[in-house]
Formats: sequence, structure tokens, C-alpha cells
Amino acid sequence: MDEAIENSKEAISLWIETVLDDNGTVPAPGKLIDHTKNPEFSGWTWAVVEIDGALLDDKSERVNISMPKRILARIDRYASAHGETRSGFLVNAALERIVHG
Repeated sequence: MDEAIENSKEAISLWIETVLDDNGTVPAPGKLIDHTKNPEFSGWTWAVVEIDGALLDDKSERVNISMPKRILARIDRYASAHGETRSGFLVNAALERIVHG
């Protein structure tokens, strides 16, 4: 049971990331008491797991990164030519790599 609960944390986190990466909406959590009263879930085993709240935080954060000037110039040219900002391009490129390998 302990392993299943630990695995559920990862599964929930990955589900949240996937929904948000696809521009979906993560529903607000329901109350445990409401779920336990639902006859559809009769006889189920219940557990509460904690999920990192940062998964839902879309606030921008300034970061300091280092890269060769020639690469930065290429990023800026590409982003400008495609109507993007440098930050927007880097975020989209990172997500593309994370999601699609």
C-alpha cells in the first residue's frame, strides 16, 4: 500500500504537468467526505497525498543563465523572426524537449 501511495504522487504530478502542457485546466480538488459518500466509490481504499504546489504555479521568475553569445544571437534572430520573445522561445523549446524528448 505504501508503494502504491508513493507511485500515486508521481502519477498525479505527471498528469497535472501533461494537462497544463496541453493548455488544459486542472480541476479544483474535491472534499474527501464527498467522494467517500459517492456510491460509485463504495469499498475503495482512501489515501491523501501531498503534491508540490509549484506544479500549478505559472508565475514568471527571473533566472540567470549563461550561454555563448553566438547562441544567444541565434536565439534572438529566430525568436524575432517568428514573433516571439527570447524568454518565450526558451520556455517553448524547453517544454518541447521535456515533453517529446
